[in-house]
Amino acid sequence: MFREESTSMKQKQVTPTKTFPSAHEIWSSGKSFLIYGTAWKKEETTRHVVDALHYGFRFIDTACQPKHYNEAGVGDGWTHAAEELGLKREDIFIQTKFTSIHGQDPNNIPYEKNADLDTQIRQSLEKSLSNLKTTYIDSLVLHSPFRTLEETLQAWKVFESFVEEGKVKRLGLSNCYDFKFFKHFYSAVEIKPRILQNRFRIETKFDVPLREFCDENNILYQSFWTLTANRKALRTKEIRDLAKDKGLTPQTLMYAYMMTQGHTPLDGTTSRPHMQEDIQLFLRLYNGEEILNTDEVNFMSGILGVTTE
Repeated sequence: MFREESTSMKQKQVTPTKTFPSAHEIWSSGKSFLIYGTAWKKEETTRHVVDALHYGFRFIDTACQPKHYNEAGVGDGWTHAAEELGLKREDIFIQTKFTSIHGQDPNNIPYEKNADLDTQIRQSLEKSLSNLKTTYIDSLVLHSPFRTLEETLQAWKVFESFVEEGKVKRLGLSNCYDFKFFKHFYSAVEIKPRILQNRFRIETKFDVPLREFCDENNILYQSFWTLTANRKALRTKEIRDLAKDKGLTPQTLMYAYMMTQGHTPLDGTTSRPHMQEDIQLFLRLYNGEEILNTDEVNFMSGILGVTTE
């Protein structure tokens, strides 16, 4: 979507961030952050990942799903940028996903299509480790639940084995909008999900009960389509005026709204000025600034249409 630059950005030259807290430091702080999203970037993936790391992003999201992601491009990008910036592997957080055969391009499946589910998941992880040029994954996400709880739990058992083997540090689930399903799933698994990644939009009532459950159970809620799904609200005079008052654009104000609540927005911008703009927002919050108070968060919730009913 269209993004204008904030007043503060127009006055600053866009230069890469050389010194920046590592992913480990950010995660350990318990403070909110942005994660760089790499979907739909195709052959430009490497260049955009390099740019993102130069401008200060330290968390990267991808998937072993050639239909929408260039996972190998992410691997090339982070290793290239790390060499240029003097970063170690542990300075960067890499998250990828297992995508079932139903979400794959039938002509480009990254595992044996006729293999049993356990084998498909194991082959997918090995492909991810190779593509991403790493010996471990910081977060492995199940791209969506299976049709039944039983199938989902079967897949999760394989995920749990990766944690036990040291190949994966934490697990997550994506595209799960059924609160009852998620609660049953959570209670049934041995290694609990640390991440839930969902679209943040009015059609799913902004996941209010799911987000409350995440807060209560130390689960990081990651939002995607955060800007695209809320374009109408971001165009309102009320949001534009509040953004101007905060020295932000409506888009960075939306990120501030999510991060103030402890959530992690996926940020897939390909614009270098917007990368720096977004990282400047992150740093304001990371360094302790209160950009939005409780009343302002509630005000924005009203404009967006977030209700607790």
